[in-house]
Amino acid sequence: MDFLSKNSNRIRLIIILLAAFICMSFFVIKQPFGDGPDEINRYKVVEYIRQFGSIPRGDANEIIIDGYGASYAFQPILTYIIEGYVLRILNPLNLSAAIQLIIARYINVLFGLIAAFYTYKISRYVFSDDNASFLFTLAVVLLPQNIFIYTYVNTDGLALLSVTLMIYALLRGYSSDFDKNSCLAAIAGIVLCLLSYYNCYGYILTSFMAFIACFVFKKDYKNMYKKGSFIIAGVLLLAGWWFVRNALLYNGDILALTARKECAAQTGNILWLENMANTYQSQGYSIYEMVFKTDYYTLVWKSFIGMFGPMSIPTHHYVYMGYKYIFIICLLGLLIPKASGSFKNYSTKQKVSFWTFMVINMIIPAALSVYYSYTYDFQPQGRYYLPALLPLVCIASTGANKLIDCCMILLAKLVHKEKTLALAKAFIYHILYMFFFLSLIISVYLMLKYYASIL
Repeated sequence: MDFLSKNSNRIRLIIILLAAFICMSFFVIKQPFGDGPDEINRYKVVEYIRQFGSIPRGDANEIIIDGYGASYAFQPILTYIIEGYVLRILNPLNLSAAIQLIIARYINVLFGLIAAFYTYKISRYVFSDDNASFLFTLAVVLLPQNIFIYTYVNTDGLALLSVTLMIYALLRGYSSDFDKNSCLAAIAGIVLCLLSYYNCYGYILTSFMAFIACFVFKKDYKNMYKKGSFIIAGVLLLAGWWFVRNALLYNGDILALTARKECAAQTGNILWLENMANTYQSQGYSIYEMVFKTDYYTLVWKSFIGMFGPMSIPTHHYVYMGYKYIFIICLLGLLIPKASGSFKNYSTKQKVSFWTFMVINMIIPAALSVYYSYTYDFQPQGRYYLPALLPLVCIASTGANKLIDCCMILLAKLVHKEKTLALAKAFIYHILYMFFFLSLIISVYLMLKYYASIL
């Protein structure tokens, strides 16, 4: 028992990682090739690298998406590069196509487990209460859609890992004046973000602003320039090559966005492109009408919680309702005029800076997703909102912490035994823990049941 009490947090972390790994493995092994959103076209890039040992141009014939006319190789593809070269190294083993796919998927699983580990590290900086820390970690890591995103070939998983590293770097930096490890974590997060997914780029800007604020508060400009230069140099060294490559390949187009559009216009199917051009904006509808007068809003929030395969496998109705009302109640808890047990070791300015950082990074992915669906391609998918998951859960968990503490204050007026109050508090937290575990188990079961019925 002494061992368990001394190592309770470590044991909790192991349980989380083990649960995540097992559930991810069910998805990795069970879901057919291509059932993950556009996995077939993403895997074309991996297969190209495996076969030829080089990174393809975006307009390479072997990877062009039928109909659309462009490819995923125009955008940052570090995940596919890693997967492709790992499979190329394994070429002498003559592995079957199915085993190669599973290996590629497990690379994404590895990203998910690393993200889970740093999510836990973040929780330790945010919450002084172990129960609140564990609640935050579970709510992020065991979200069914978060588990799913790491189980098929995509760049979303690496982007979410980069977000986790940037938040961790900021929290550690605020408590250590950006020591060496904080700066290295920031470099890793920014580099992985730059080389994974554009919709997470807002974190780079806000991280930069929060970094500057840390030193401006203390008027420590010398260290700001010194450590900032170190981070910038590391980022340019490790990520700059991709954008230089784009500039050389696509006539100065460092993001390759124009090159991708031109490629699609030249080689895409005319009917396909005309259908894509028929957006809600071009039809004269408002953003409000697109979001609330169509199935956009419903599909987004449900697929943010969990919809698997090609948006065709929902989880249970009660899982959706449970998440919906838990988050609403927790957010209402923020209205309680009481200091929570979060950020006790941070100054008021640091707290304001960090919460501003979190709120902005909830807004940016949502705004980009709505704008993209409205002006370019109608995509009501919750995975585009996942970069907002950590900030959202951090805010909601703070509200939950306030609510539970408030309940304990009220209960203390009726019960005067500290042991009884501690048990009551633990009971409330464990009800929430149970919900997150059961929601994931139910979601995995329904996925397995679905595939068992069609295969």
